[in-house]
Amino acid sequence: MKLPVVLLLFVFSLDCSAQSIADAARTERERQKAMHSVITVTGVAATVASGTAATQTAPGAAPAASIGTAPGPTDNKGRDEKYWRAAFQKARDDIKHSDEKIQLLDLKIKDLNTQLLRQSDLYNRENRLGPQITETQKQLDDARKEAEQARQNVTDLEDDLRKSGGLPGWSR
Repeated sequence: MKLPVVLLLFVFSLDCSAQSIADAARTERERQKAMHSVITVTGVAATVASGTAATQTAPGAAPAASIGTAPGPTDNKGRDEKYWRAAFQKARDDIKHSDEKIQLLDLKIKDLNTQLLRQSDLYNRENRLGPQITETQKQLDDARKEAEQARQNVTDLEDDLRKSGGLPGWSR
């Protein structure tokens, strides 16, 4: 008596879960279709980015939102997140480039000093390697100044973002 009841409950639960999975899949397909549907607004195709269903606008009617404007928040000067992220990325790339240049010049100076110590002809090594070491040291100092300026640019960008009323997350 208990076995048929348990079996019946098991089959019923499988049937219910299969139905809910199918409903979930159907709902997801409808949501994806709504996100990727194309609306024709006065001869210009625009992709719907919201999760709501697409609606048709009659030709000659004004669109609800301007297609050419950037969606989302902007700062006081009209710059959006994309502008700020690009500016911060460029500033960080400049810092990275400067740091790599410093490392390269530092290795070059170490190599020149090693060559200076290993060569046996005293007159030739100081006349040939001395100016190279001096020039490389000057380049290293310039690269350190560039790196400091690049770090200052990031700080200035952060201040500009704060003063213009942009969101703090835009600096990441």
